[in-house]
Amino acid sequence: MNSVLSATPNTKPFMRSRSLRRALSEAHDYDTWSQTARALDDLSGRGDWKLRERSSLYDYTTIGEKLEELRDARKRGDSRRMVFALEEGVHGNLGGMGRAVLYSKAQFGTKKLIGDYVATVADTLLHIERLPEQTMRHVDKLDLFRRASHCYGRSALMLSSGGMLMYFHFGVAKCLFEQGVLPNTISGSSAGAIVSAVLATHTDAELEGFFTPENICFGEQWKPNLLERATGLRRIFGTAAFEHTFERLIPDLTFREAFALSGRNVSISVSPCERHQSPRLLNAITSPHVLIRSAVRASCAIPGLFEPVQLLARDSYGKTVPYLKSRWIDGVFAADLPARQLARLYGTNHYIVSYINPVLLPTFRDHKLESDRLRPLMRMLKGSLRNLAKSTDAKLGKYFPESSLGVVNKVIHDLLSQDYVGDVNIAPHRRFVSPLKLVSPHTNEEIAEVILEGERQTWPRVEMIRNSSRISRTLDEILRRAGEPGLVAS
Repeated sequence: MNSVLSATPNTKPFMRSRSLRRALSEAHDYDTWSQTARALDDLSGRGDWKLRERSSLYDYTTIGEKLEELRDARKRGDSRRMVFALEEGVHGNLGGMGRAVLYSKAQFGTKKLIGDYVATVADTLLHIERLPEQTMRHVDKLDLFRRASHCYGRSALMLSSGGMLMYFHFGVAKCLFEQGVLPNTISGSSAGAIVSAVLATHTDAELEGFFTPENICFGEQWKPNLLERATGLRRIFGTAAFEHTFERLIPDLTFREAFALSGRNVSISVSPCERHQSPRLLNAITSPHVLIRSAVRASCAIPGLFEPVQLLARDSYGKTVPYLKSRWIDGVFAADLPARQLARLYGTNHYIVSYINPVLLPTFRDHKLESDRLRPLMRMLKGSLRNLAKSTDAKLGKYFPESSLGVVNKVIHDLLSQDYVGDVNIAPHRRFVSPLKLVSPHTNEEIAEVILEGERQTWPRVEMIRNSSRISRTLDEILRRAGEPGLVAS
């Protein structure tokens, strides 16, 4: 067999490709992964594909024309023409350049034309910011930057529920942070709430080197005993372990104090116990004085395992007091991925989803990249289950008016009504998880493995996130320097 392969003209490229693919799957850092991905693209011809502008997947003609117009205006120093070109072309999907399928053809990145256009727009915005007052008035610059920011929007990172698969979220956050593309708008429910709260209550300097198993382990340090090794059984978390971890990982800050510290707009979802209460998205705008730690406790209160939680806040004198009379439970049932609320509060229109919900994970499909024939069937099944829950409540609820039947049906309806896919979707490669692992402590080796899985699943999407968010990040930085932080907590 080996002699046949060696005699075949394509043997060396084939062996090289196989070696590179193995190296790609075994990479332990982004630099190694990206270098390997580029080498594989060059070997497969995708490197040439990225250099060729022409493609039926996007409007390369329009993007090319806008790019040349900006470059020519910069070369001639024509600020009026620069402004006009920006006003006509600053939006995230010009010519379809934001389509996820454009990032599925090569291992690393996409068409060079798209990267060149995004970089030129960002550089032109910075050039206009530096123009002297006599060339362009400060008030006119601000007007341009405000309108461009409103038009372009911004990205949000949404972290789903998922028990101890939470460490996958930490891997995603670690990658985005280290590559400088972690959005300032972040939401989380249940397990995602823990990661969101950590990001909200720590500065960039504090997050450097933070994402290690020793720092983020949940509960006590655990090593399986002889019986657990022999049987494969795992011990279950106790409430004391949760409380200790919350206090260790999440400082005692309100949402407003956390925003002032980190500059990150973090929202946490909680669900009501009472059937007539509305779910809440807690953040520095809607509930500035609520303590983040209490919001996380509520968002992690899984019915049947933990008691509902009373939210806490600081009053006008700085004293910790109860917030509202209701008690709250796991945020997954209300808004696991609250895209609409984030859009209303922060002007987001581009969503990065890290999805680890173990109940729906086996059915999770990235419809942005895949042609999923099962999607209509799944939509029909979810609709049927919602109708069943509604009819059950209508028929039996009157006989059990004070029971939990209505609440259960409401939870089922809300869970099935949500959309679980964003613009960039990141999920574990393995879709089936042992239920015991979701509520049990992990060894440091297990934690490191799940963190690395989160990083590895994020690496192929970094360039898409970078291109999709570079203009909005540039505008946010410009507005911040101008003393106008934009759509953030006041």
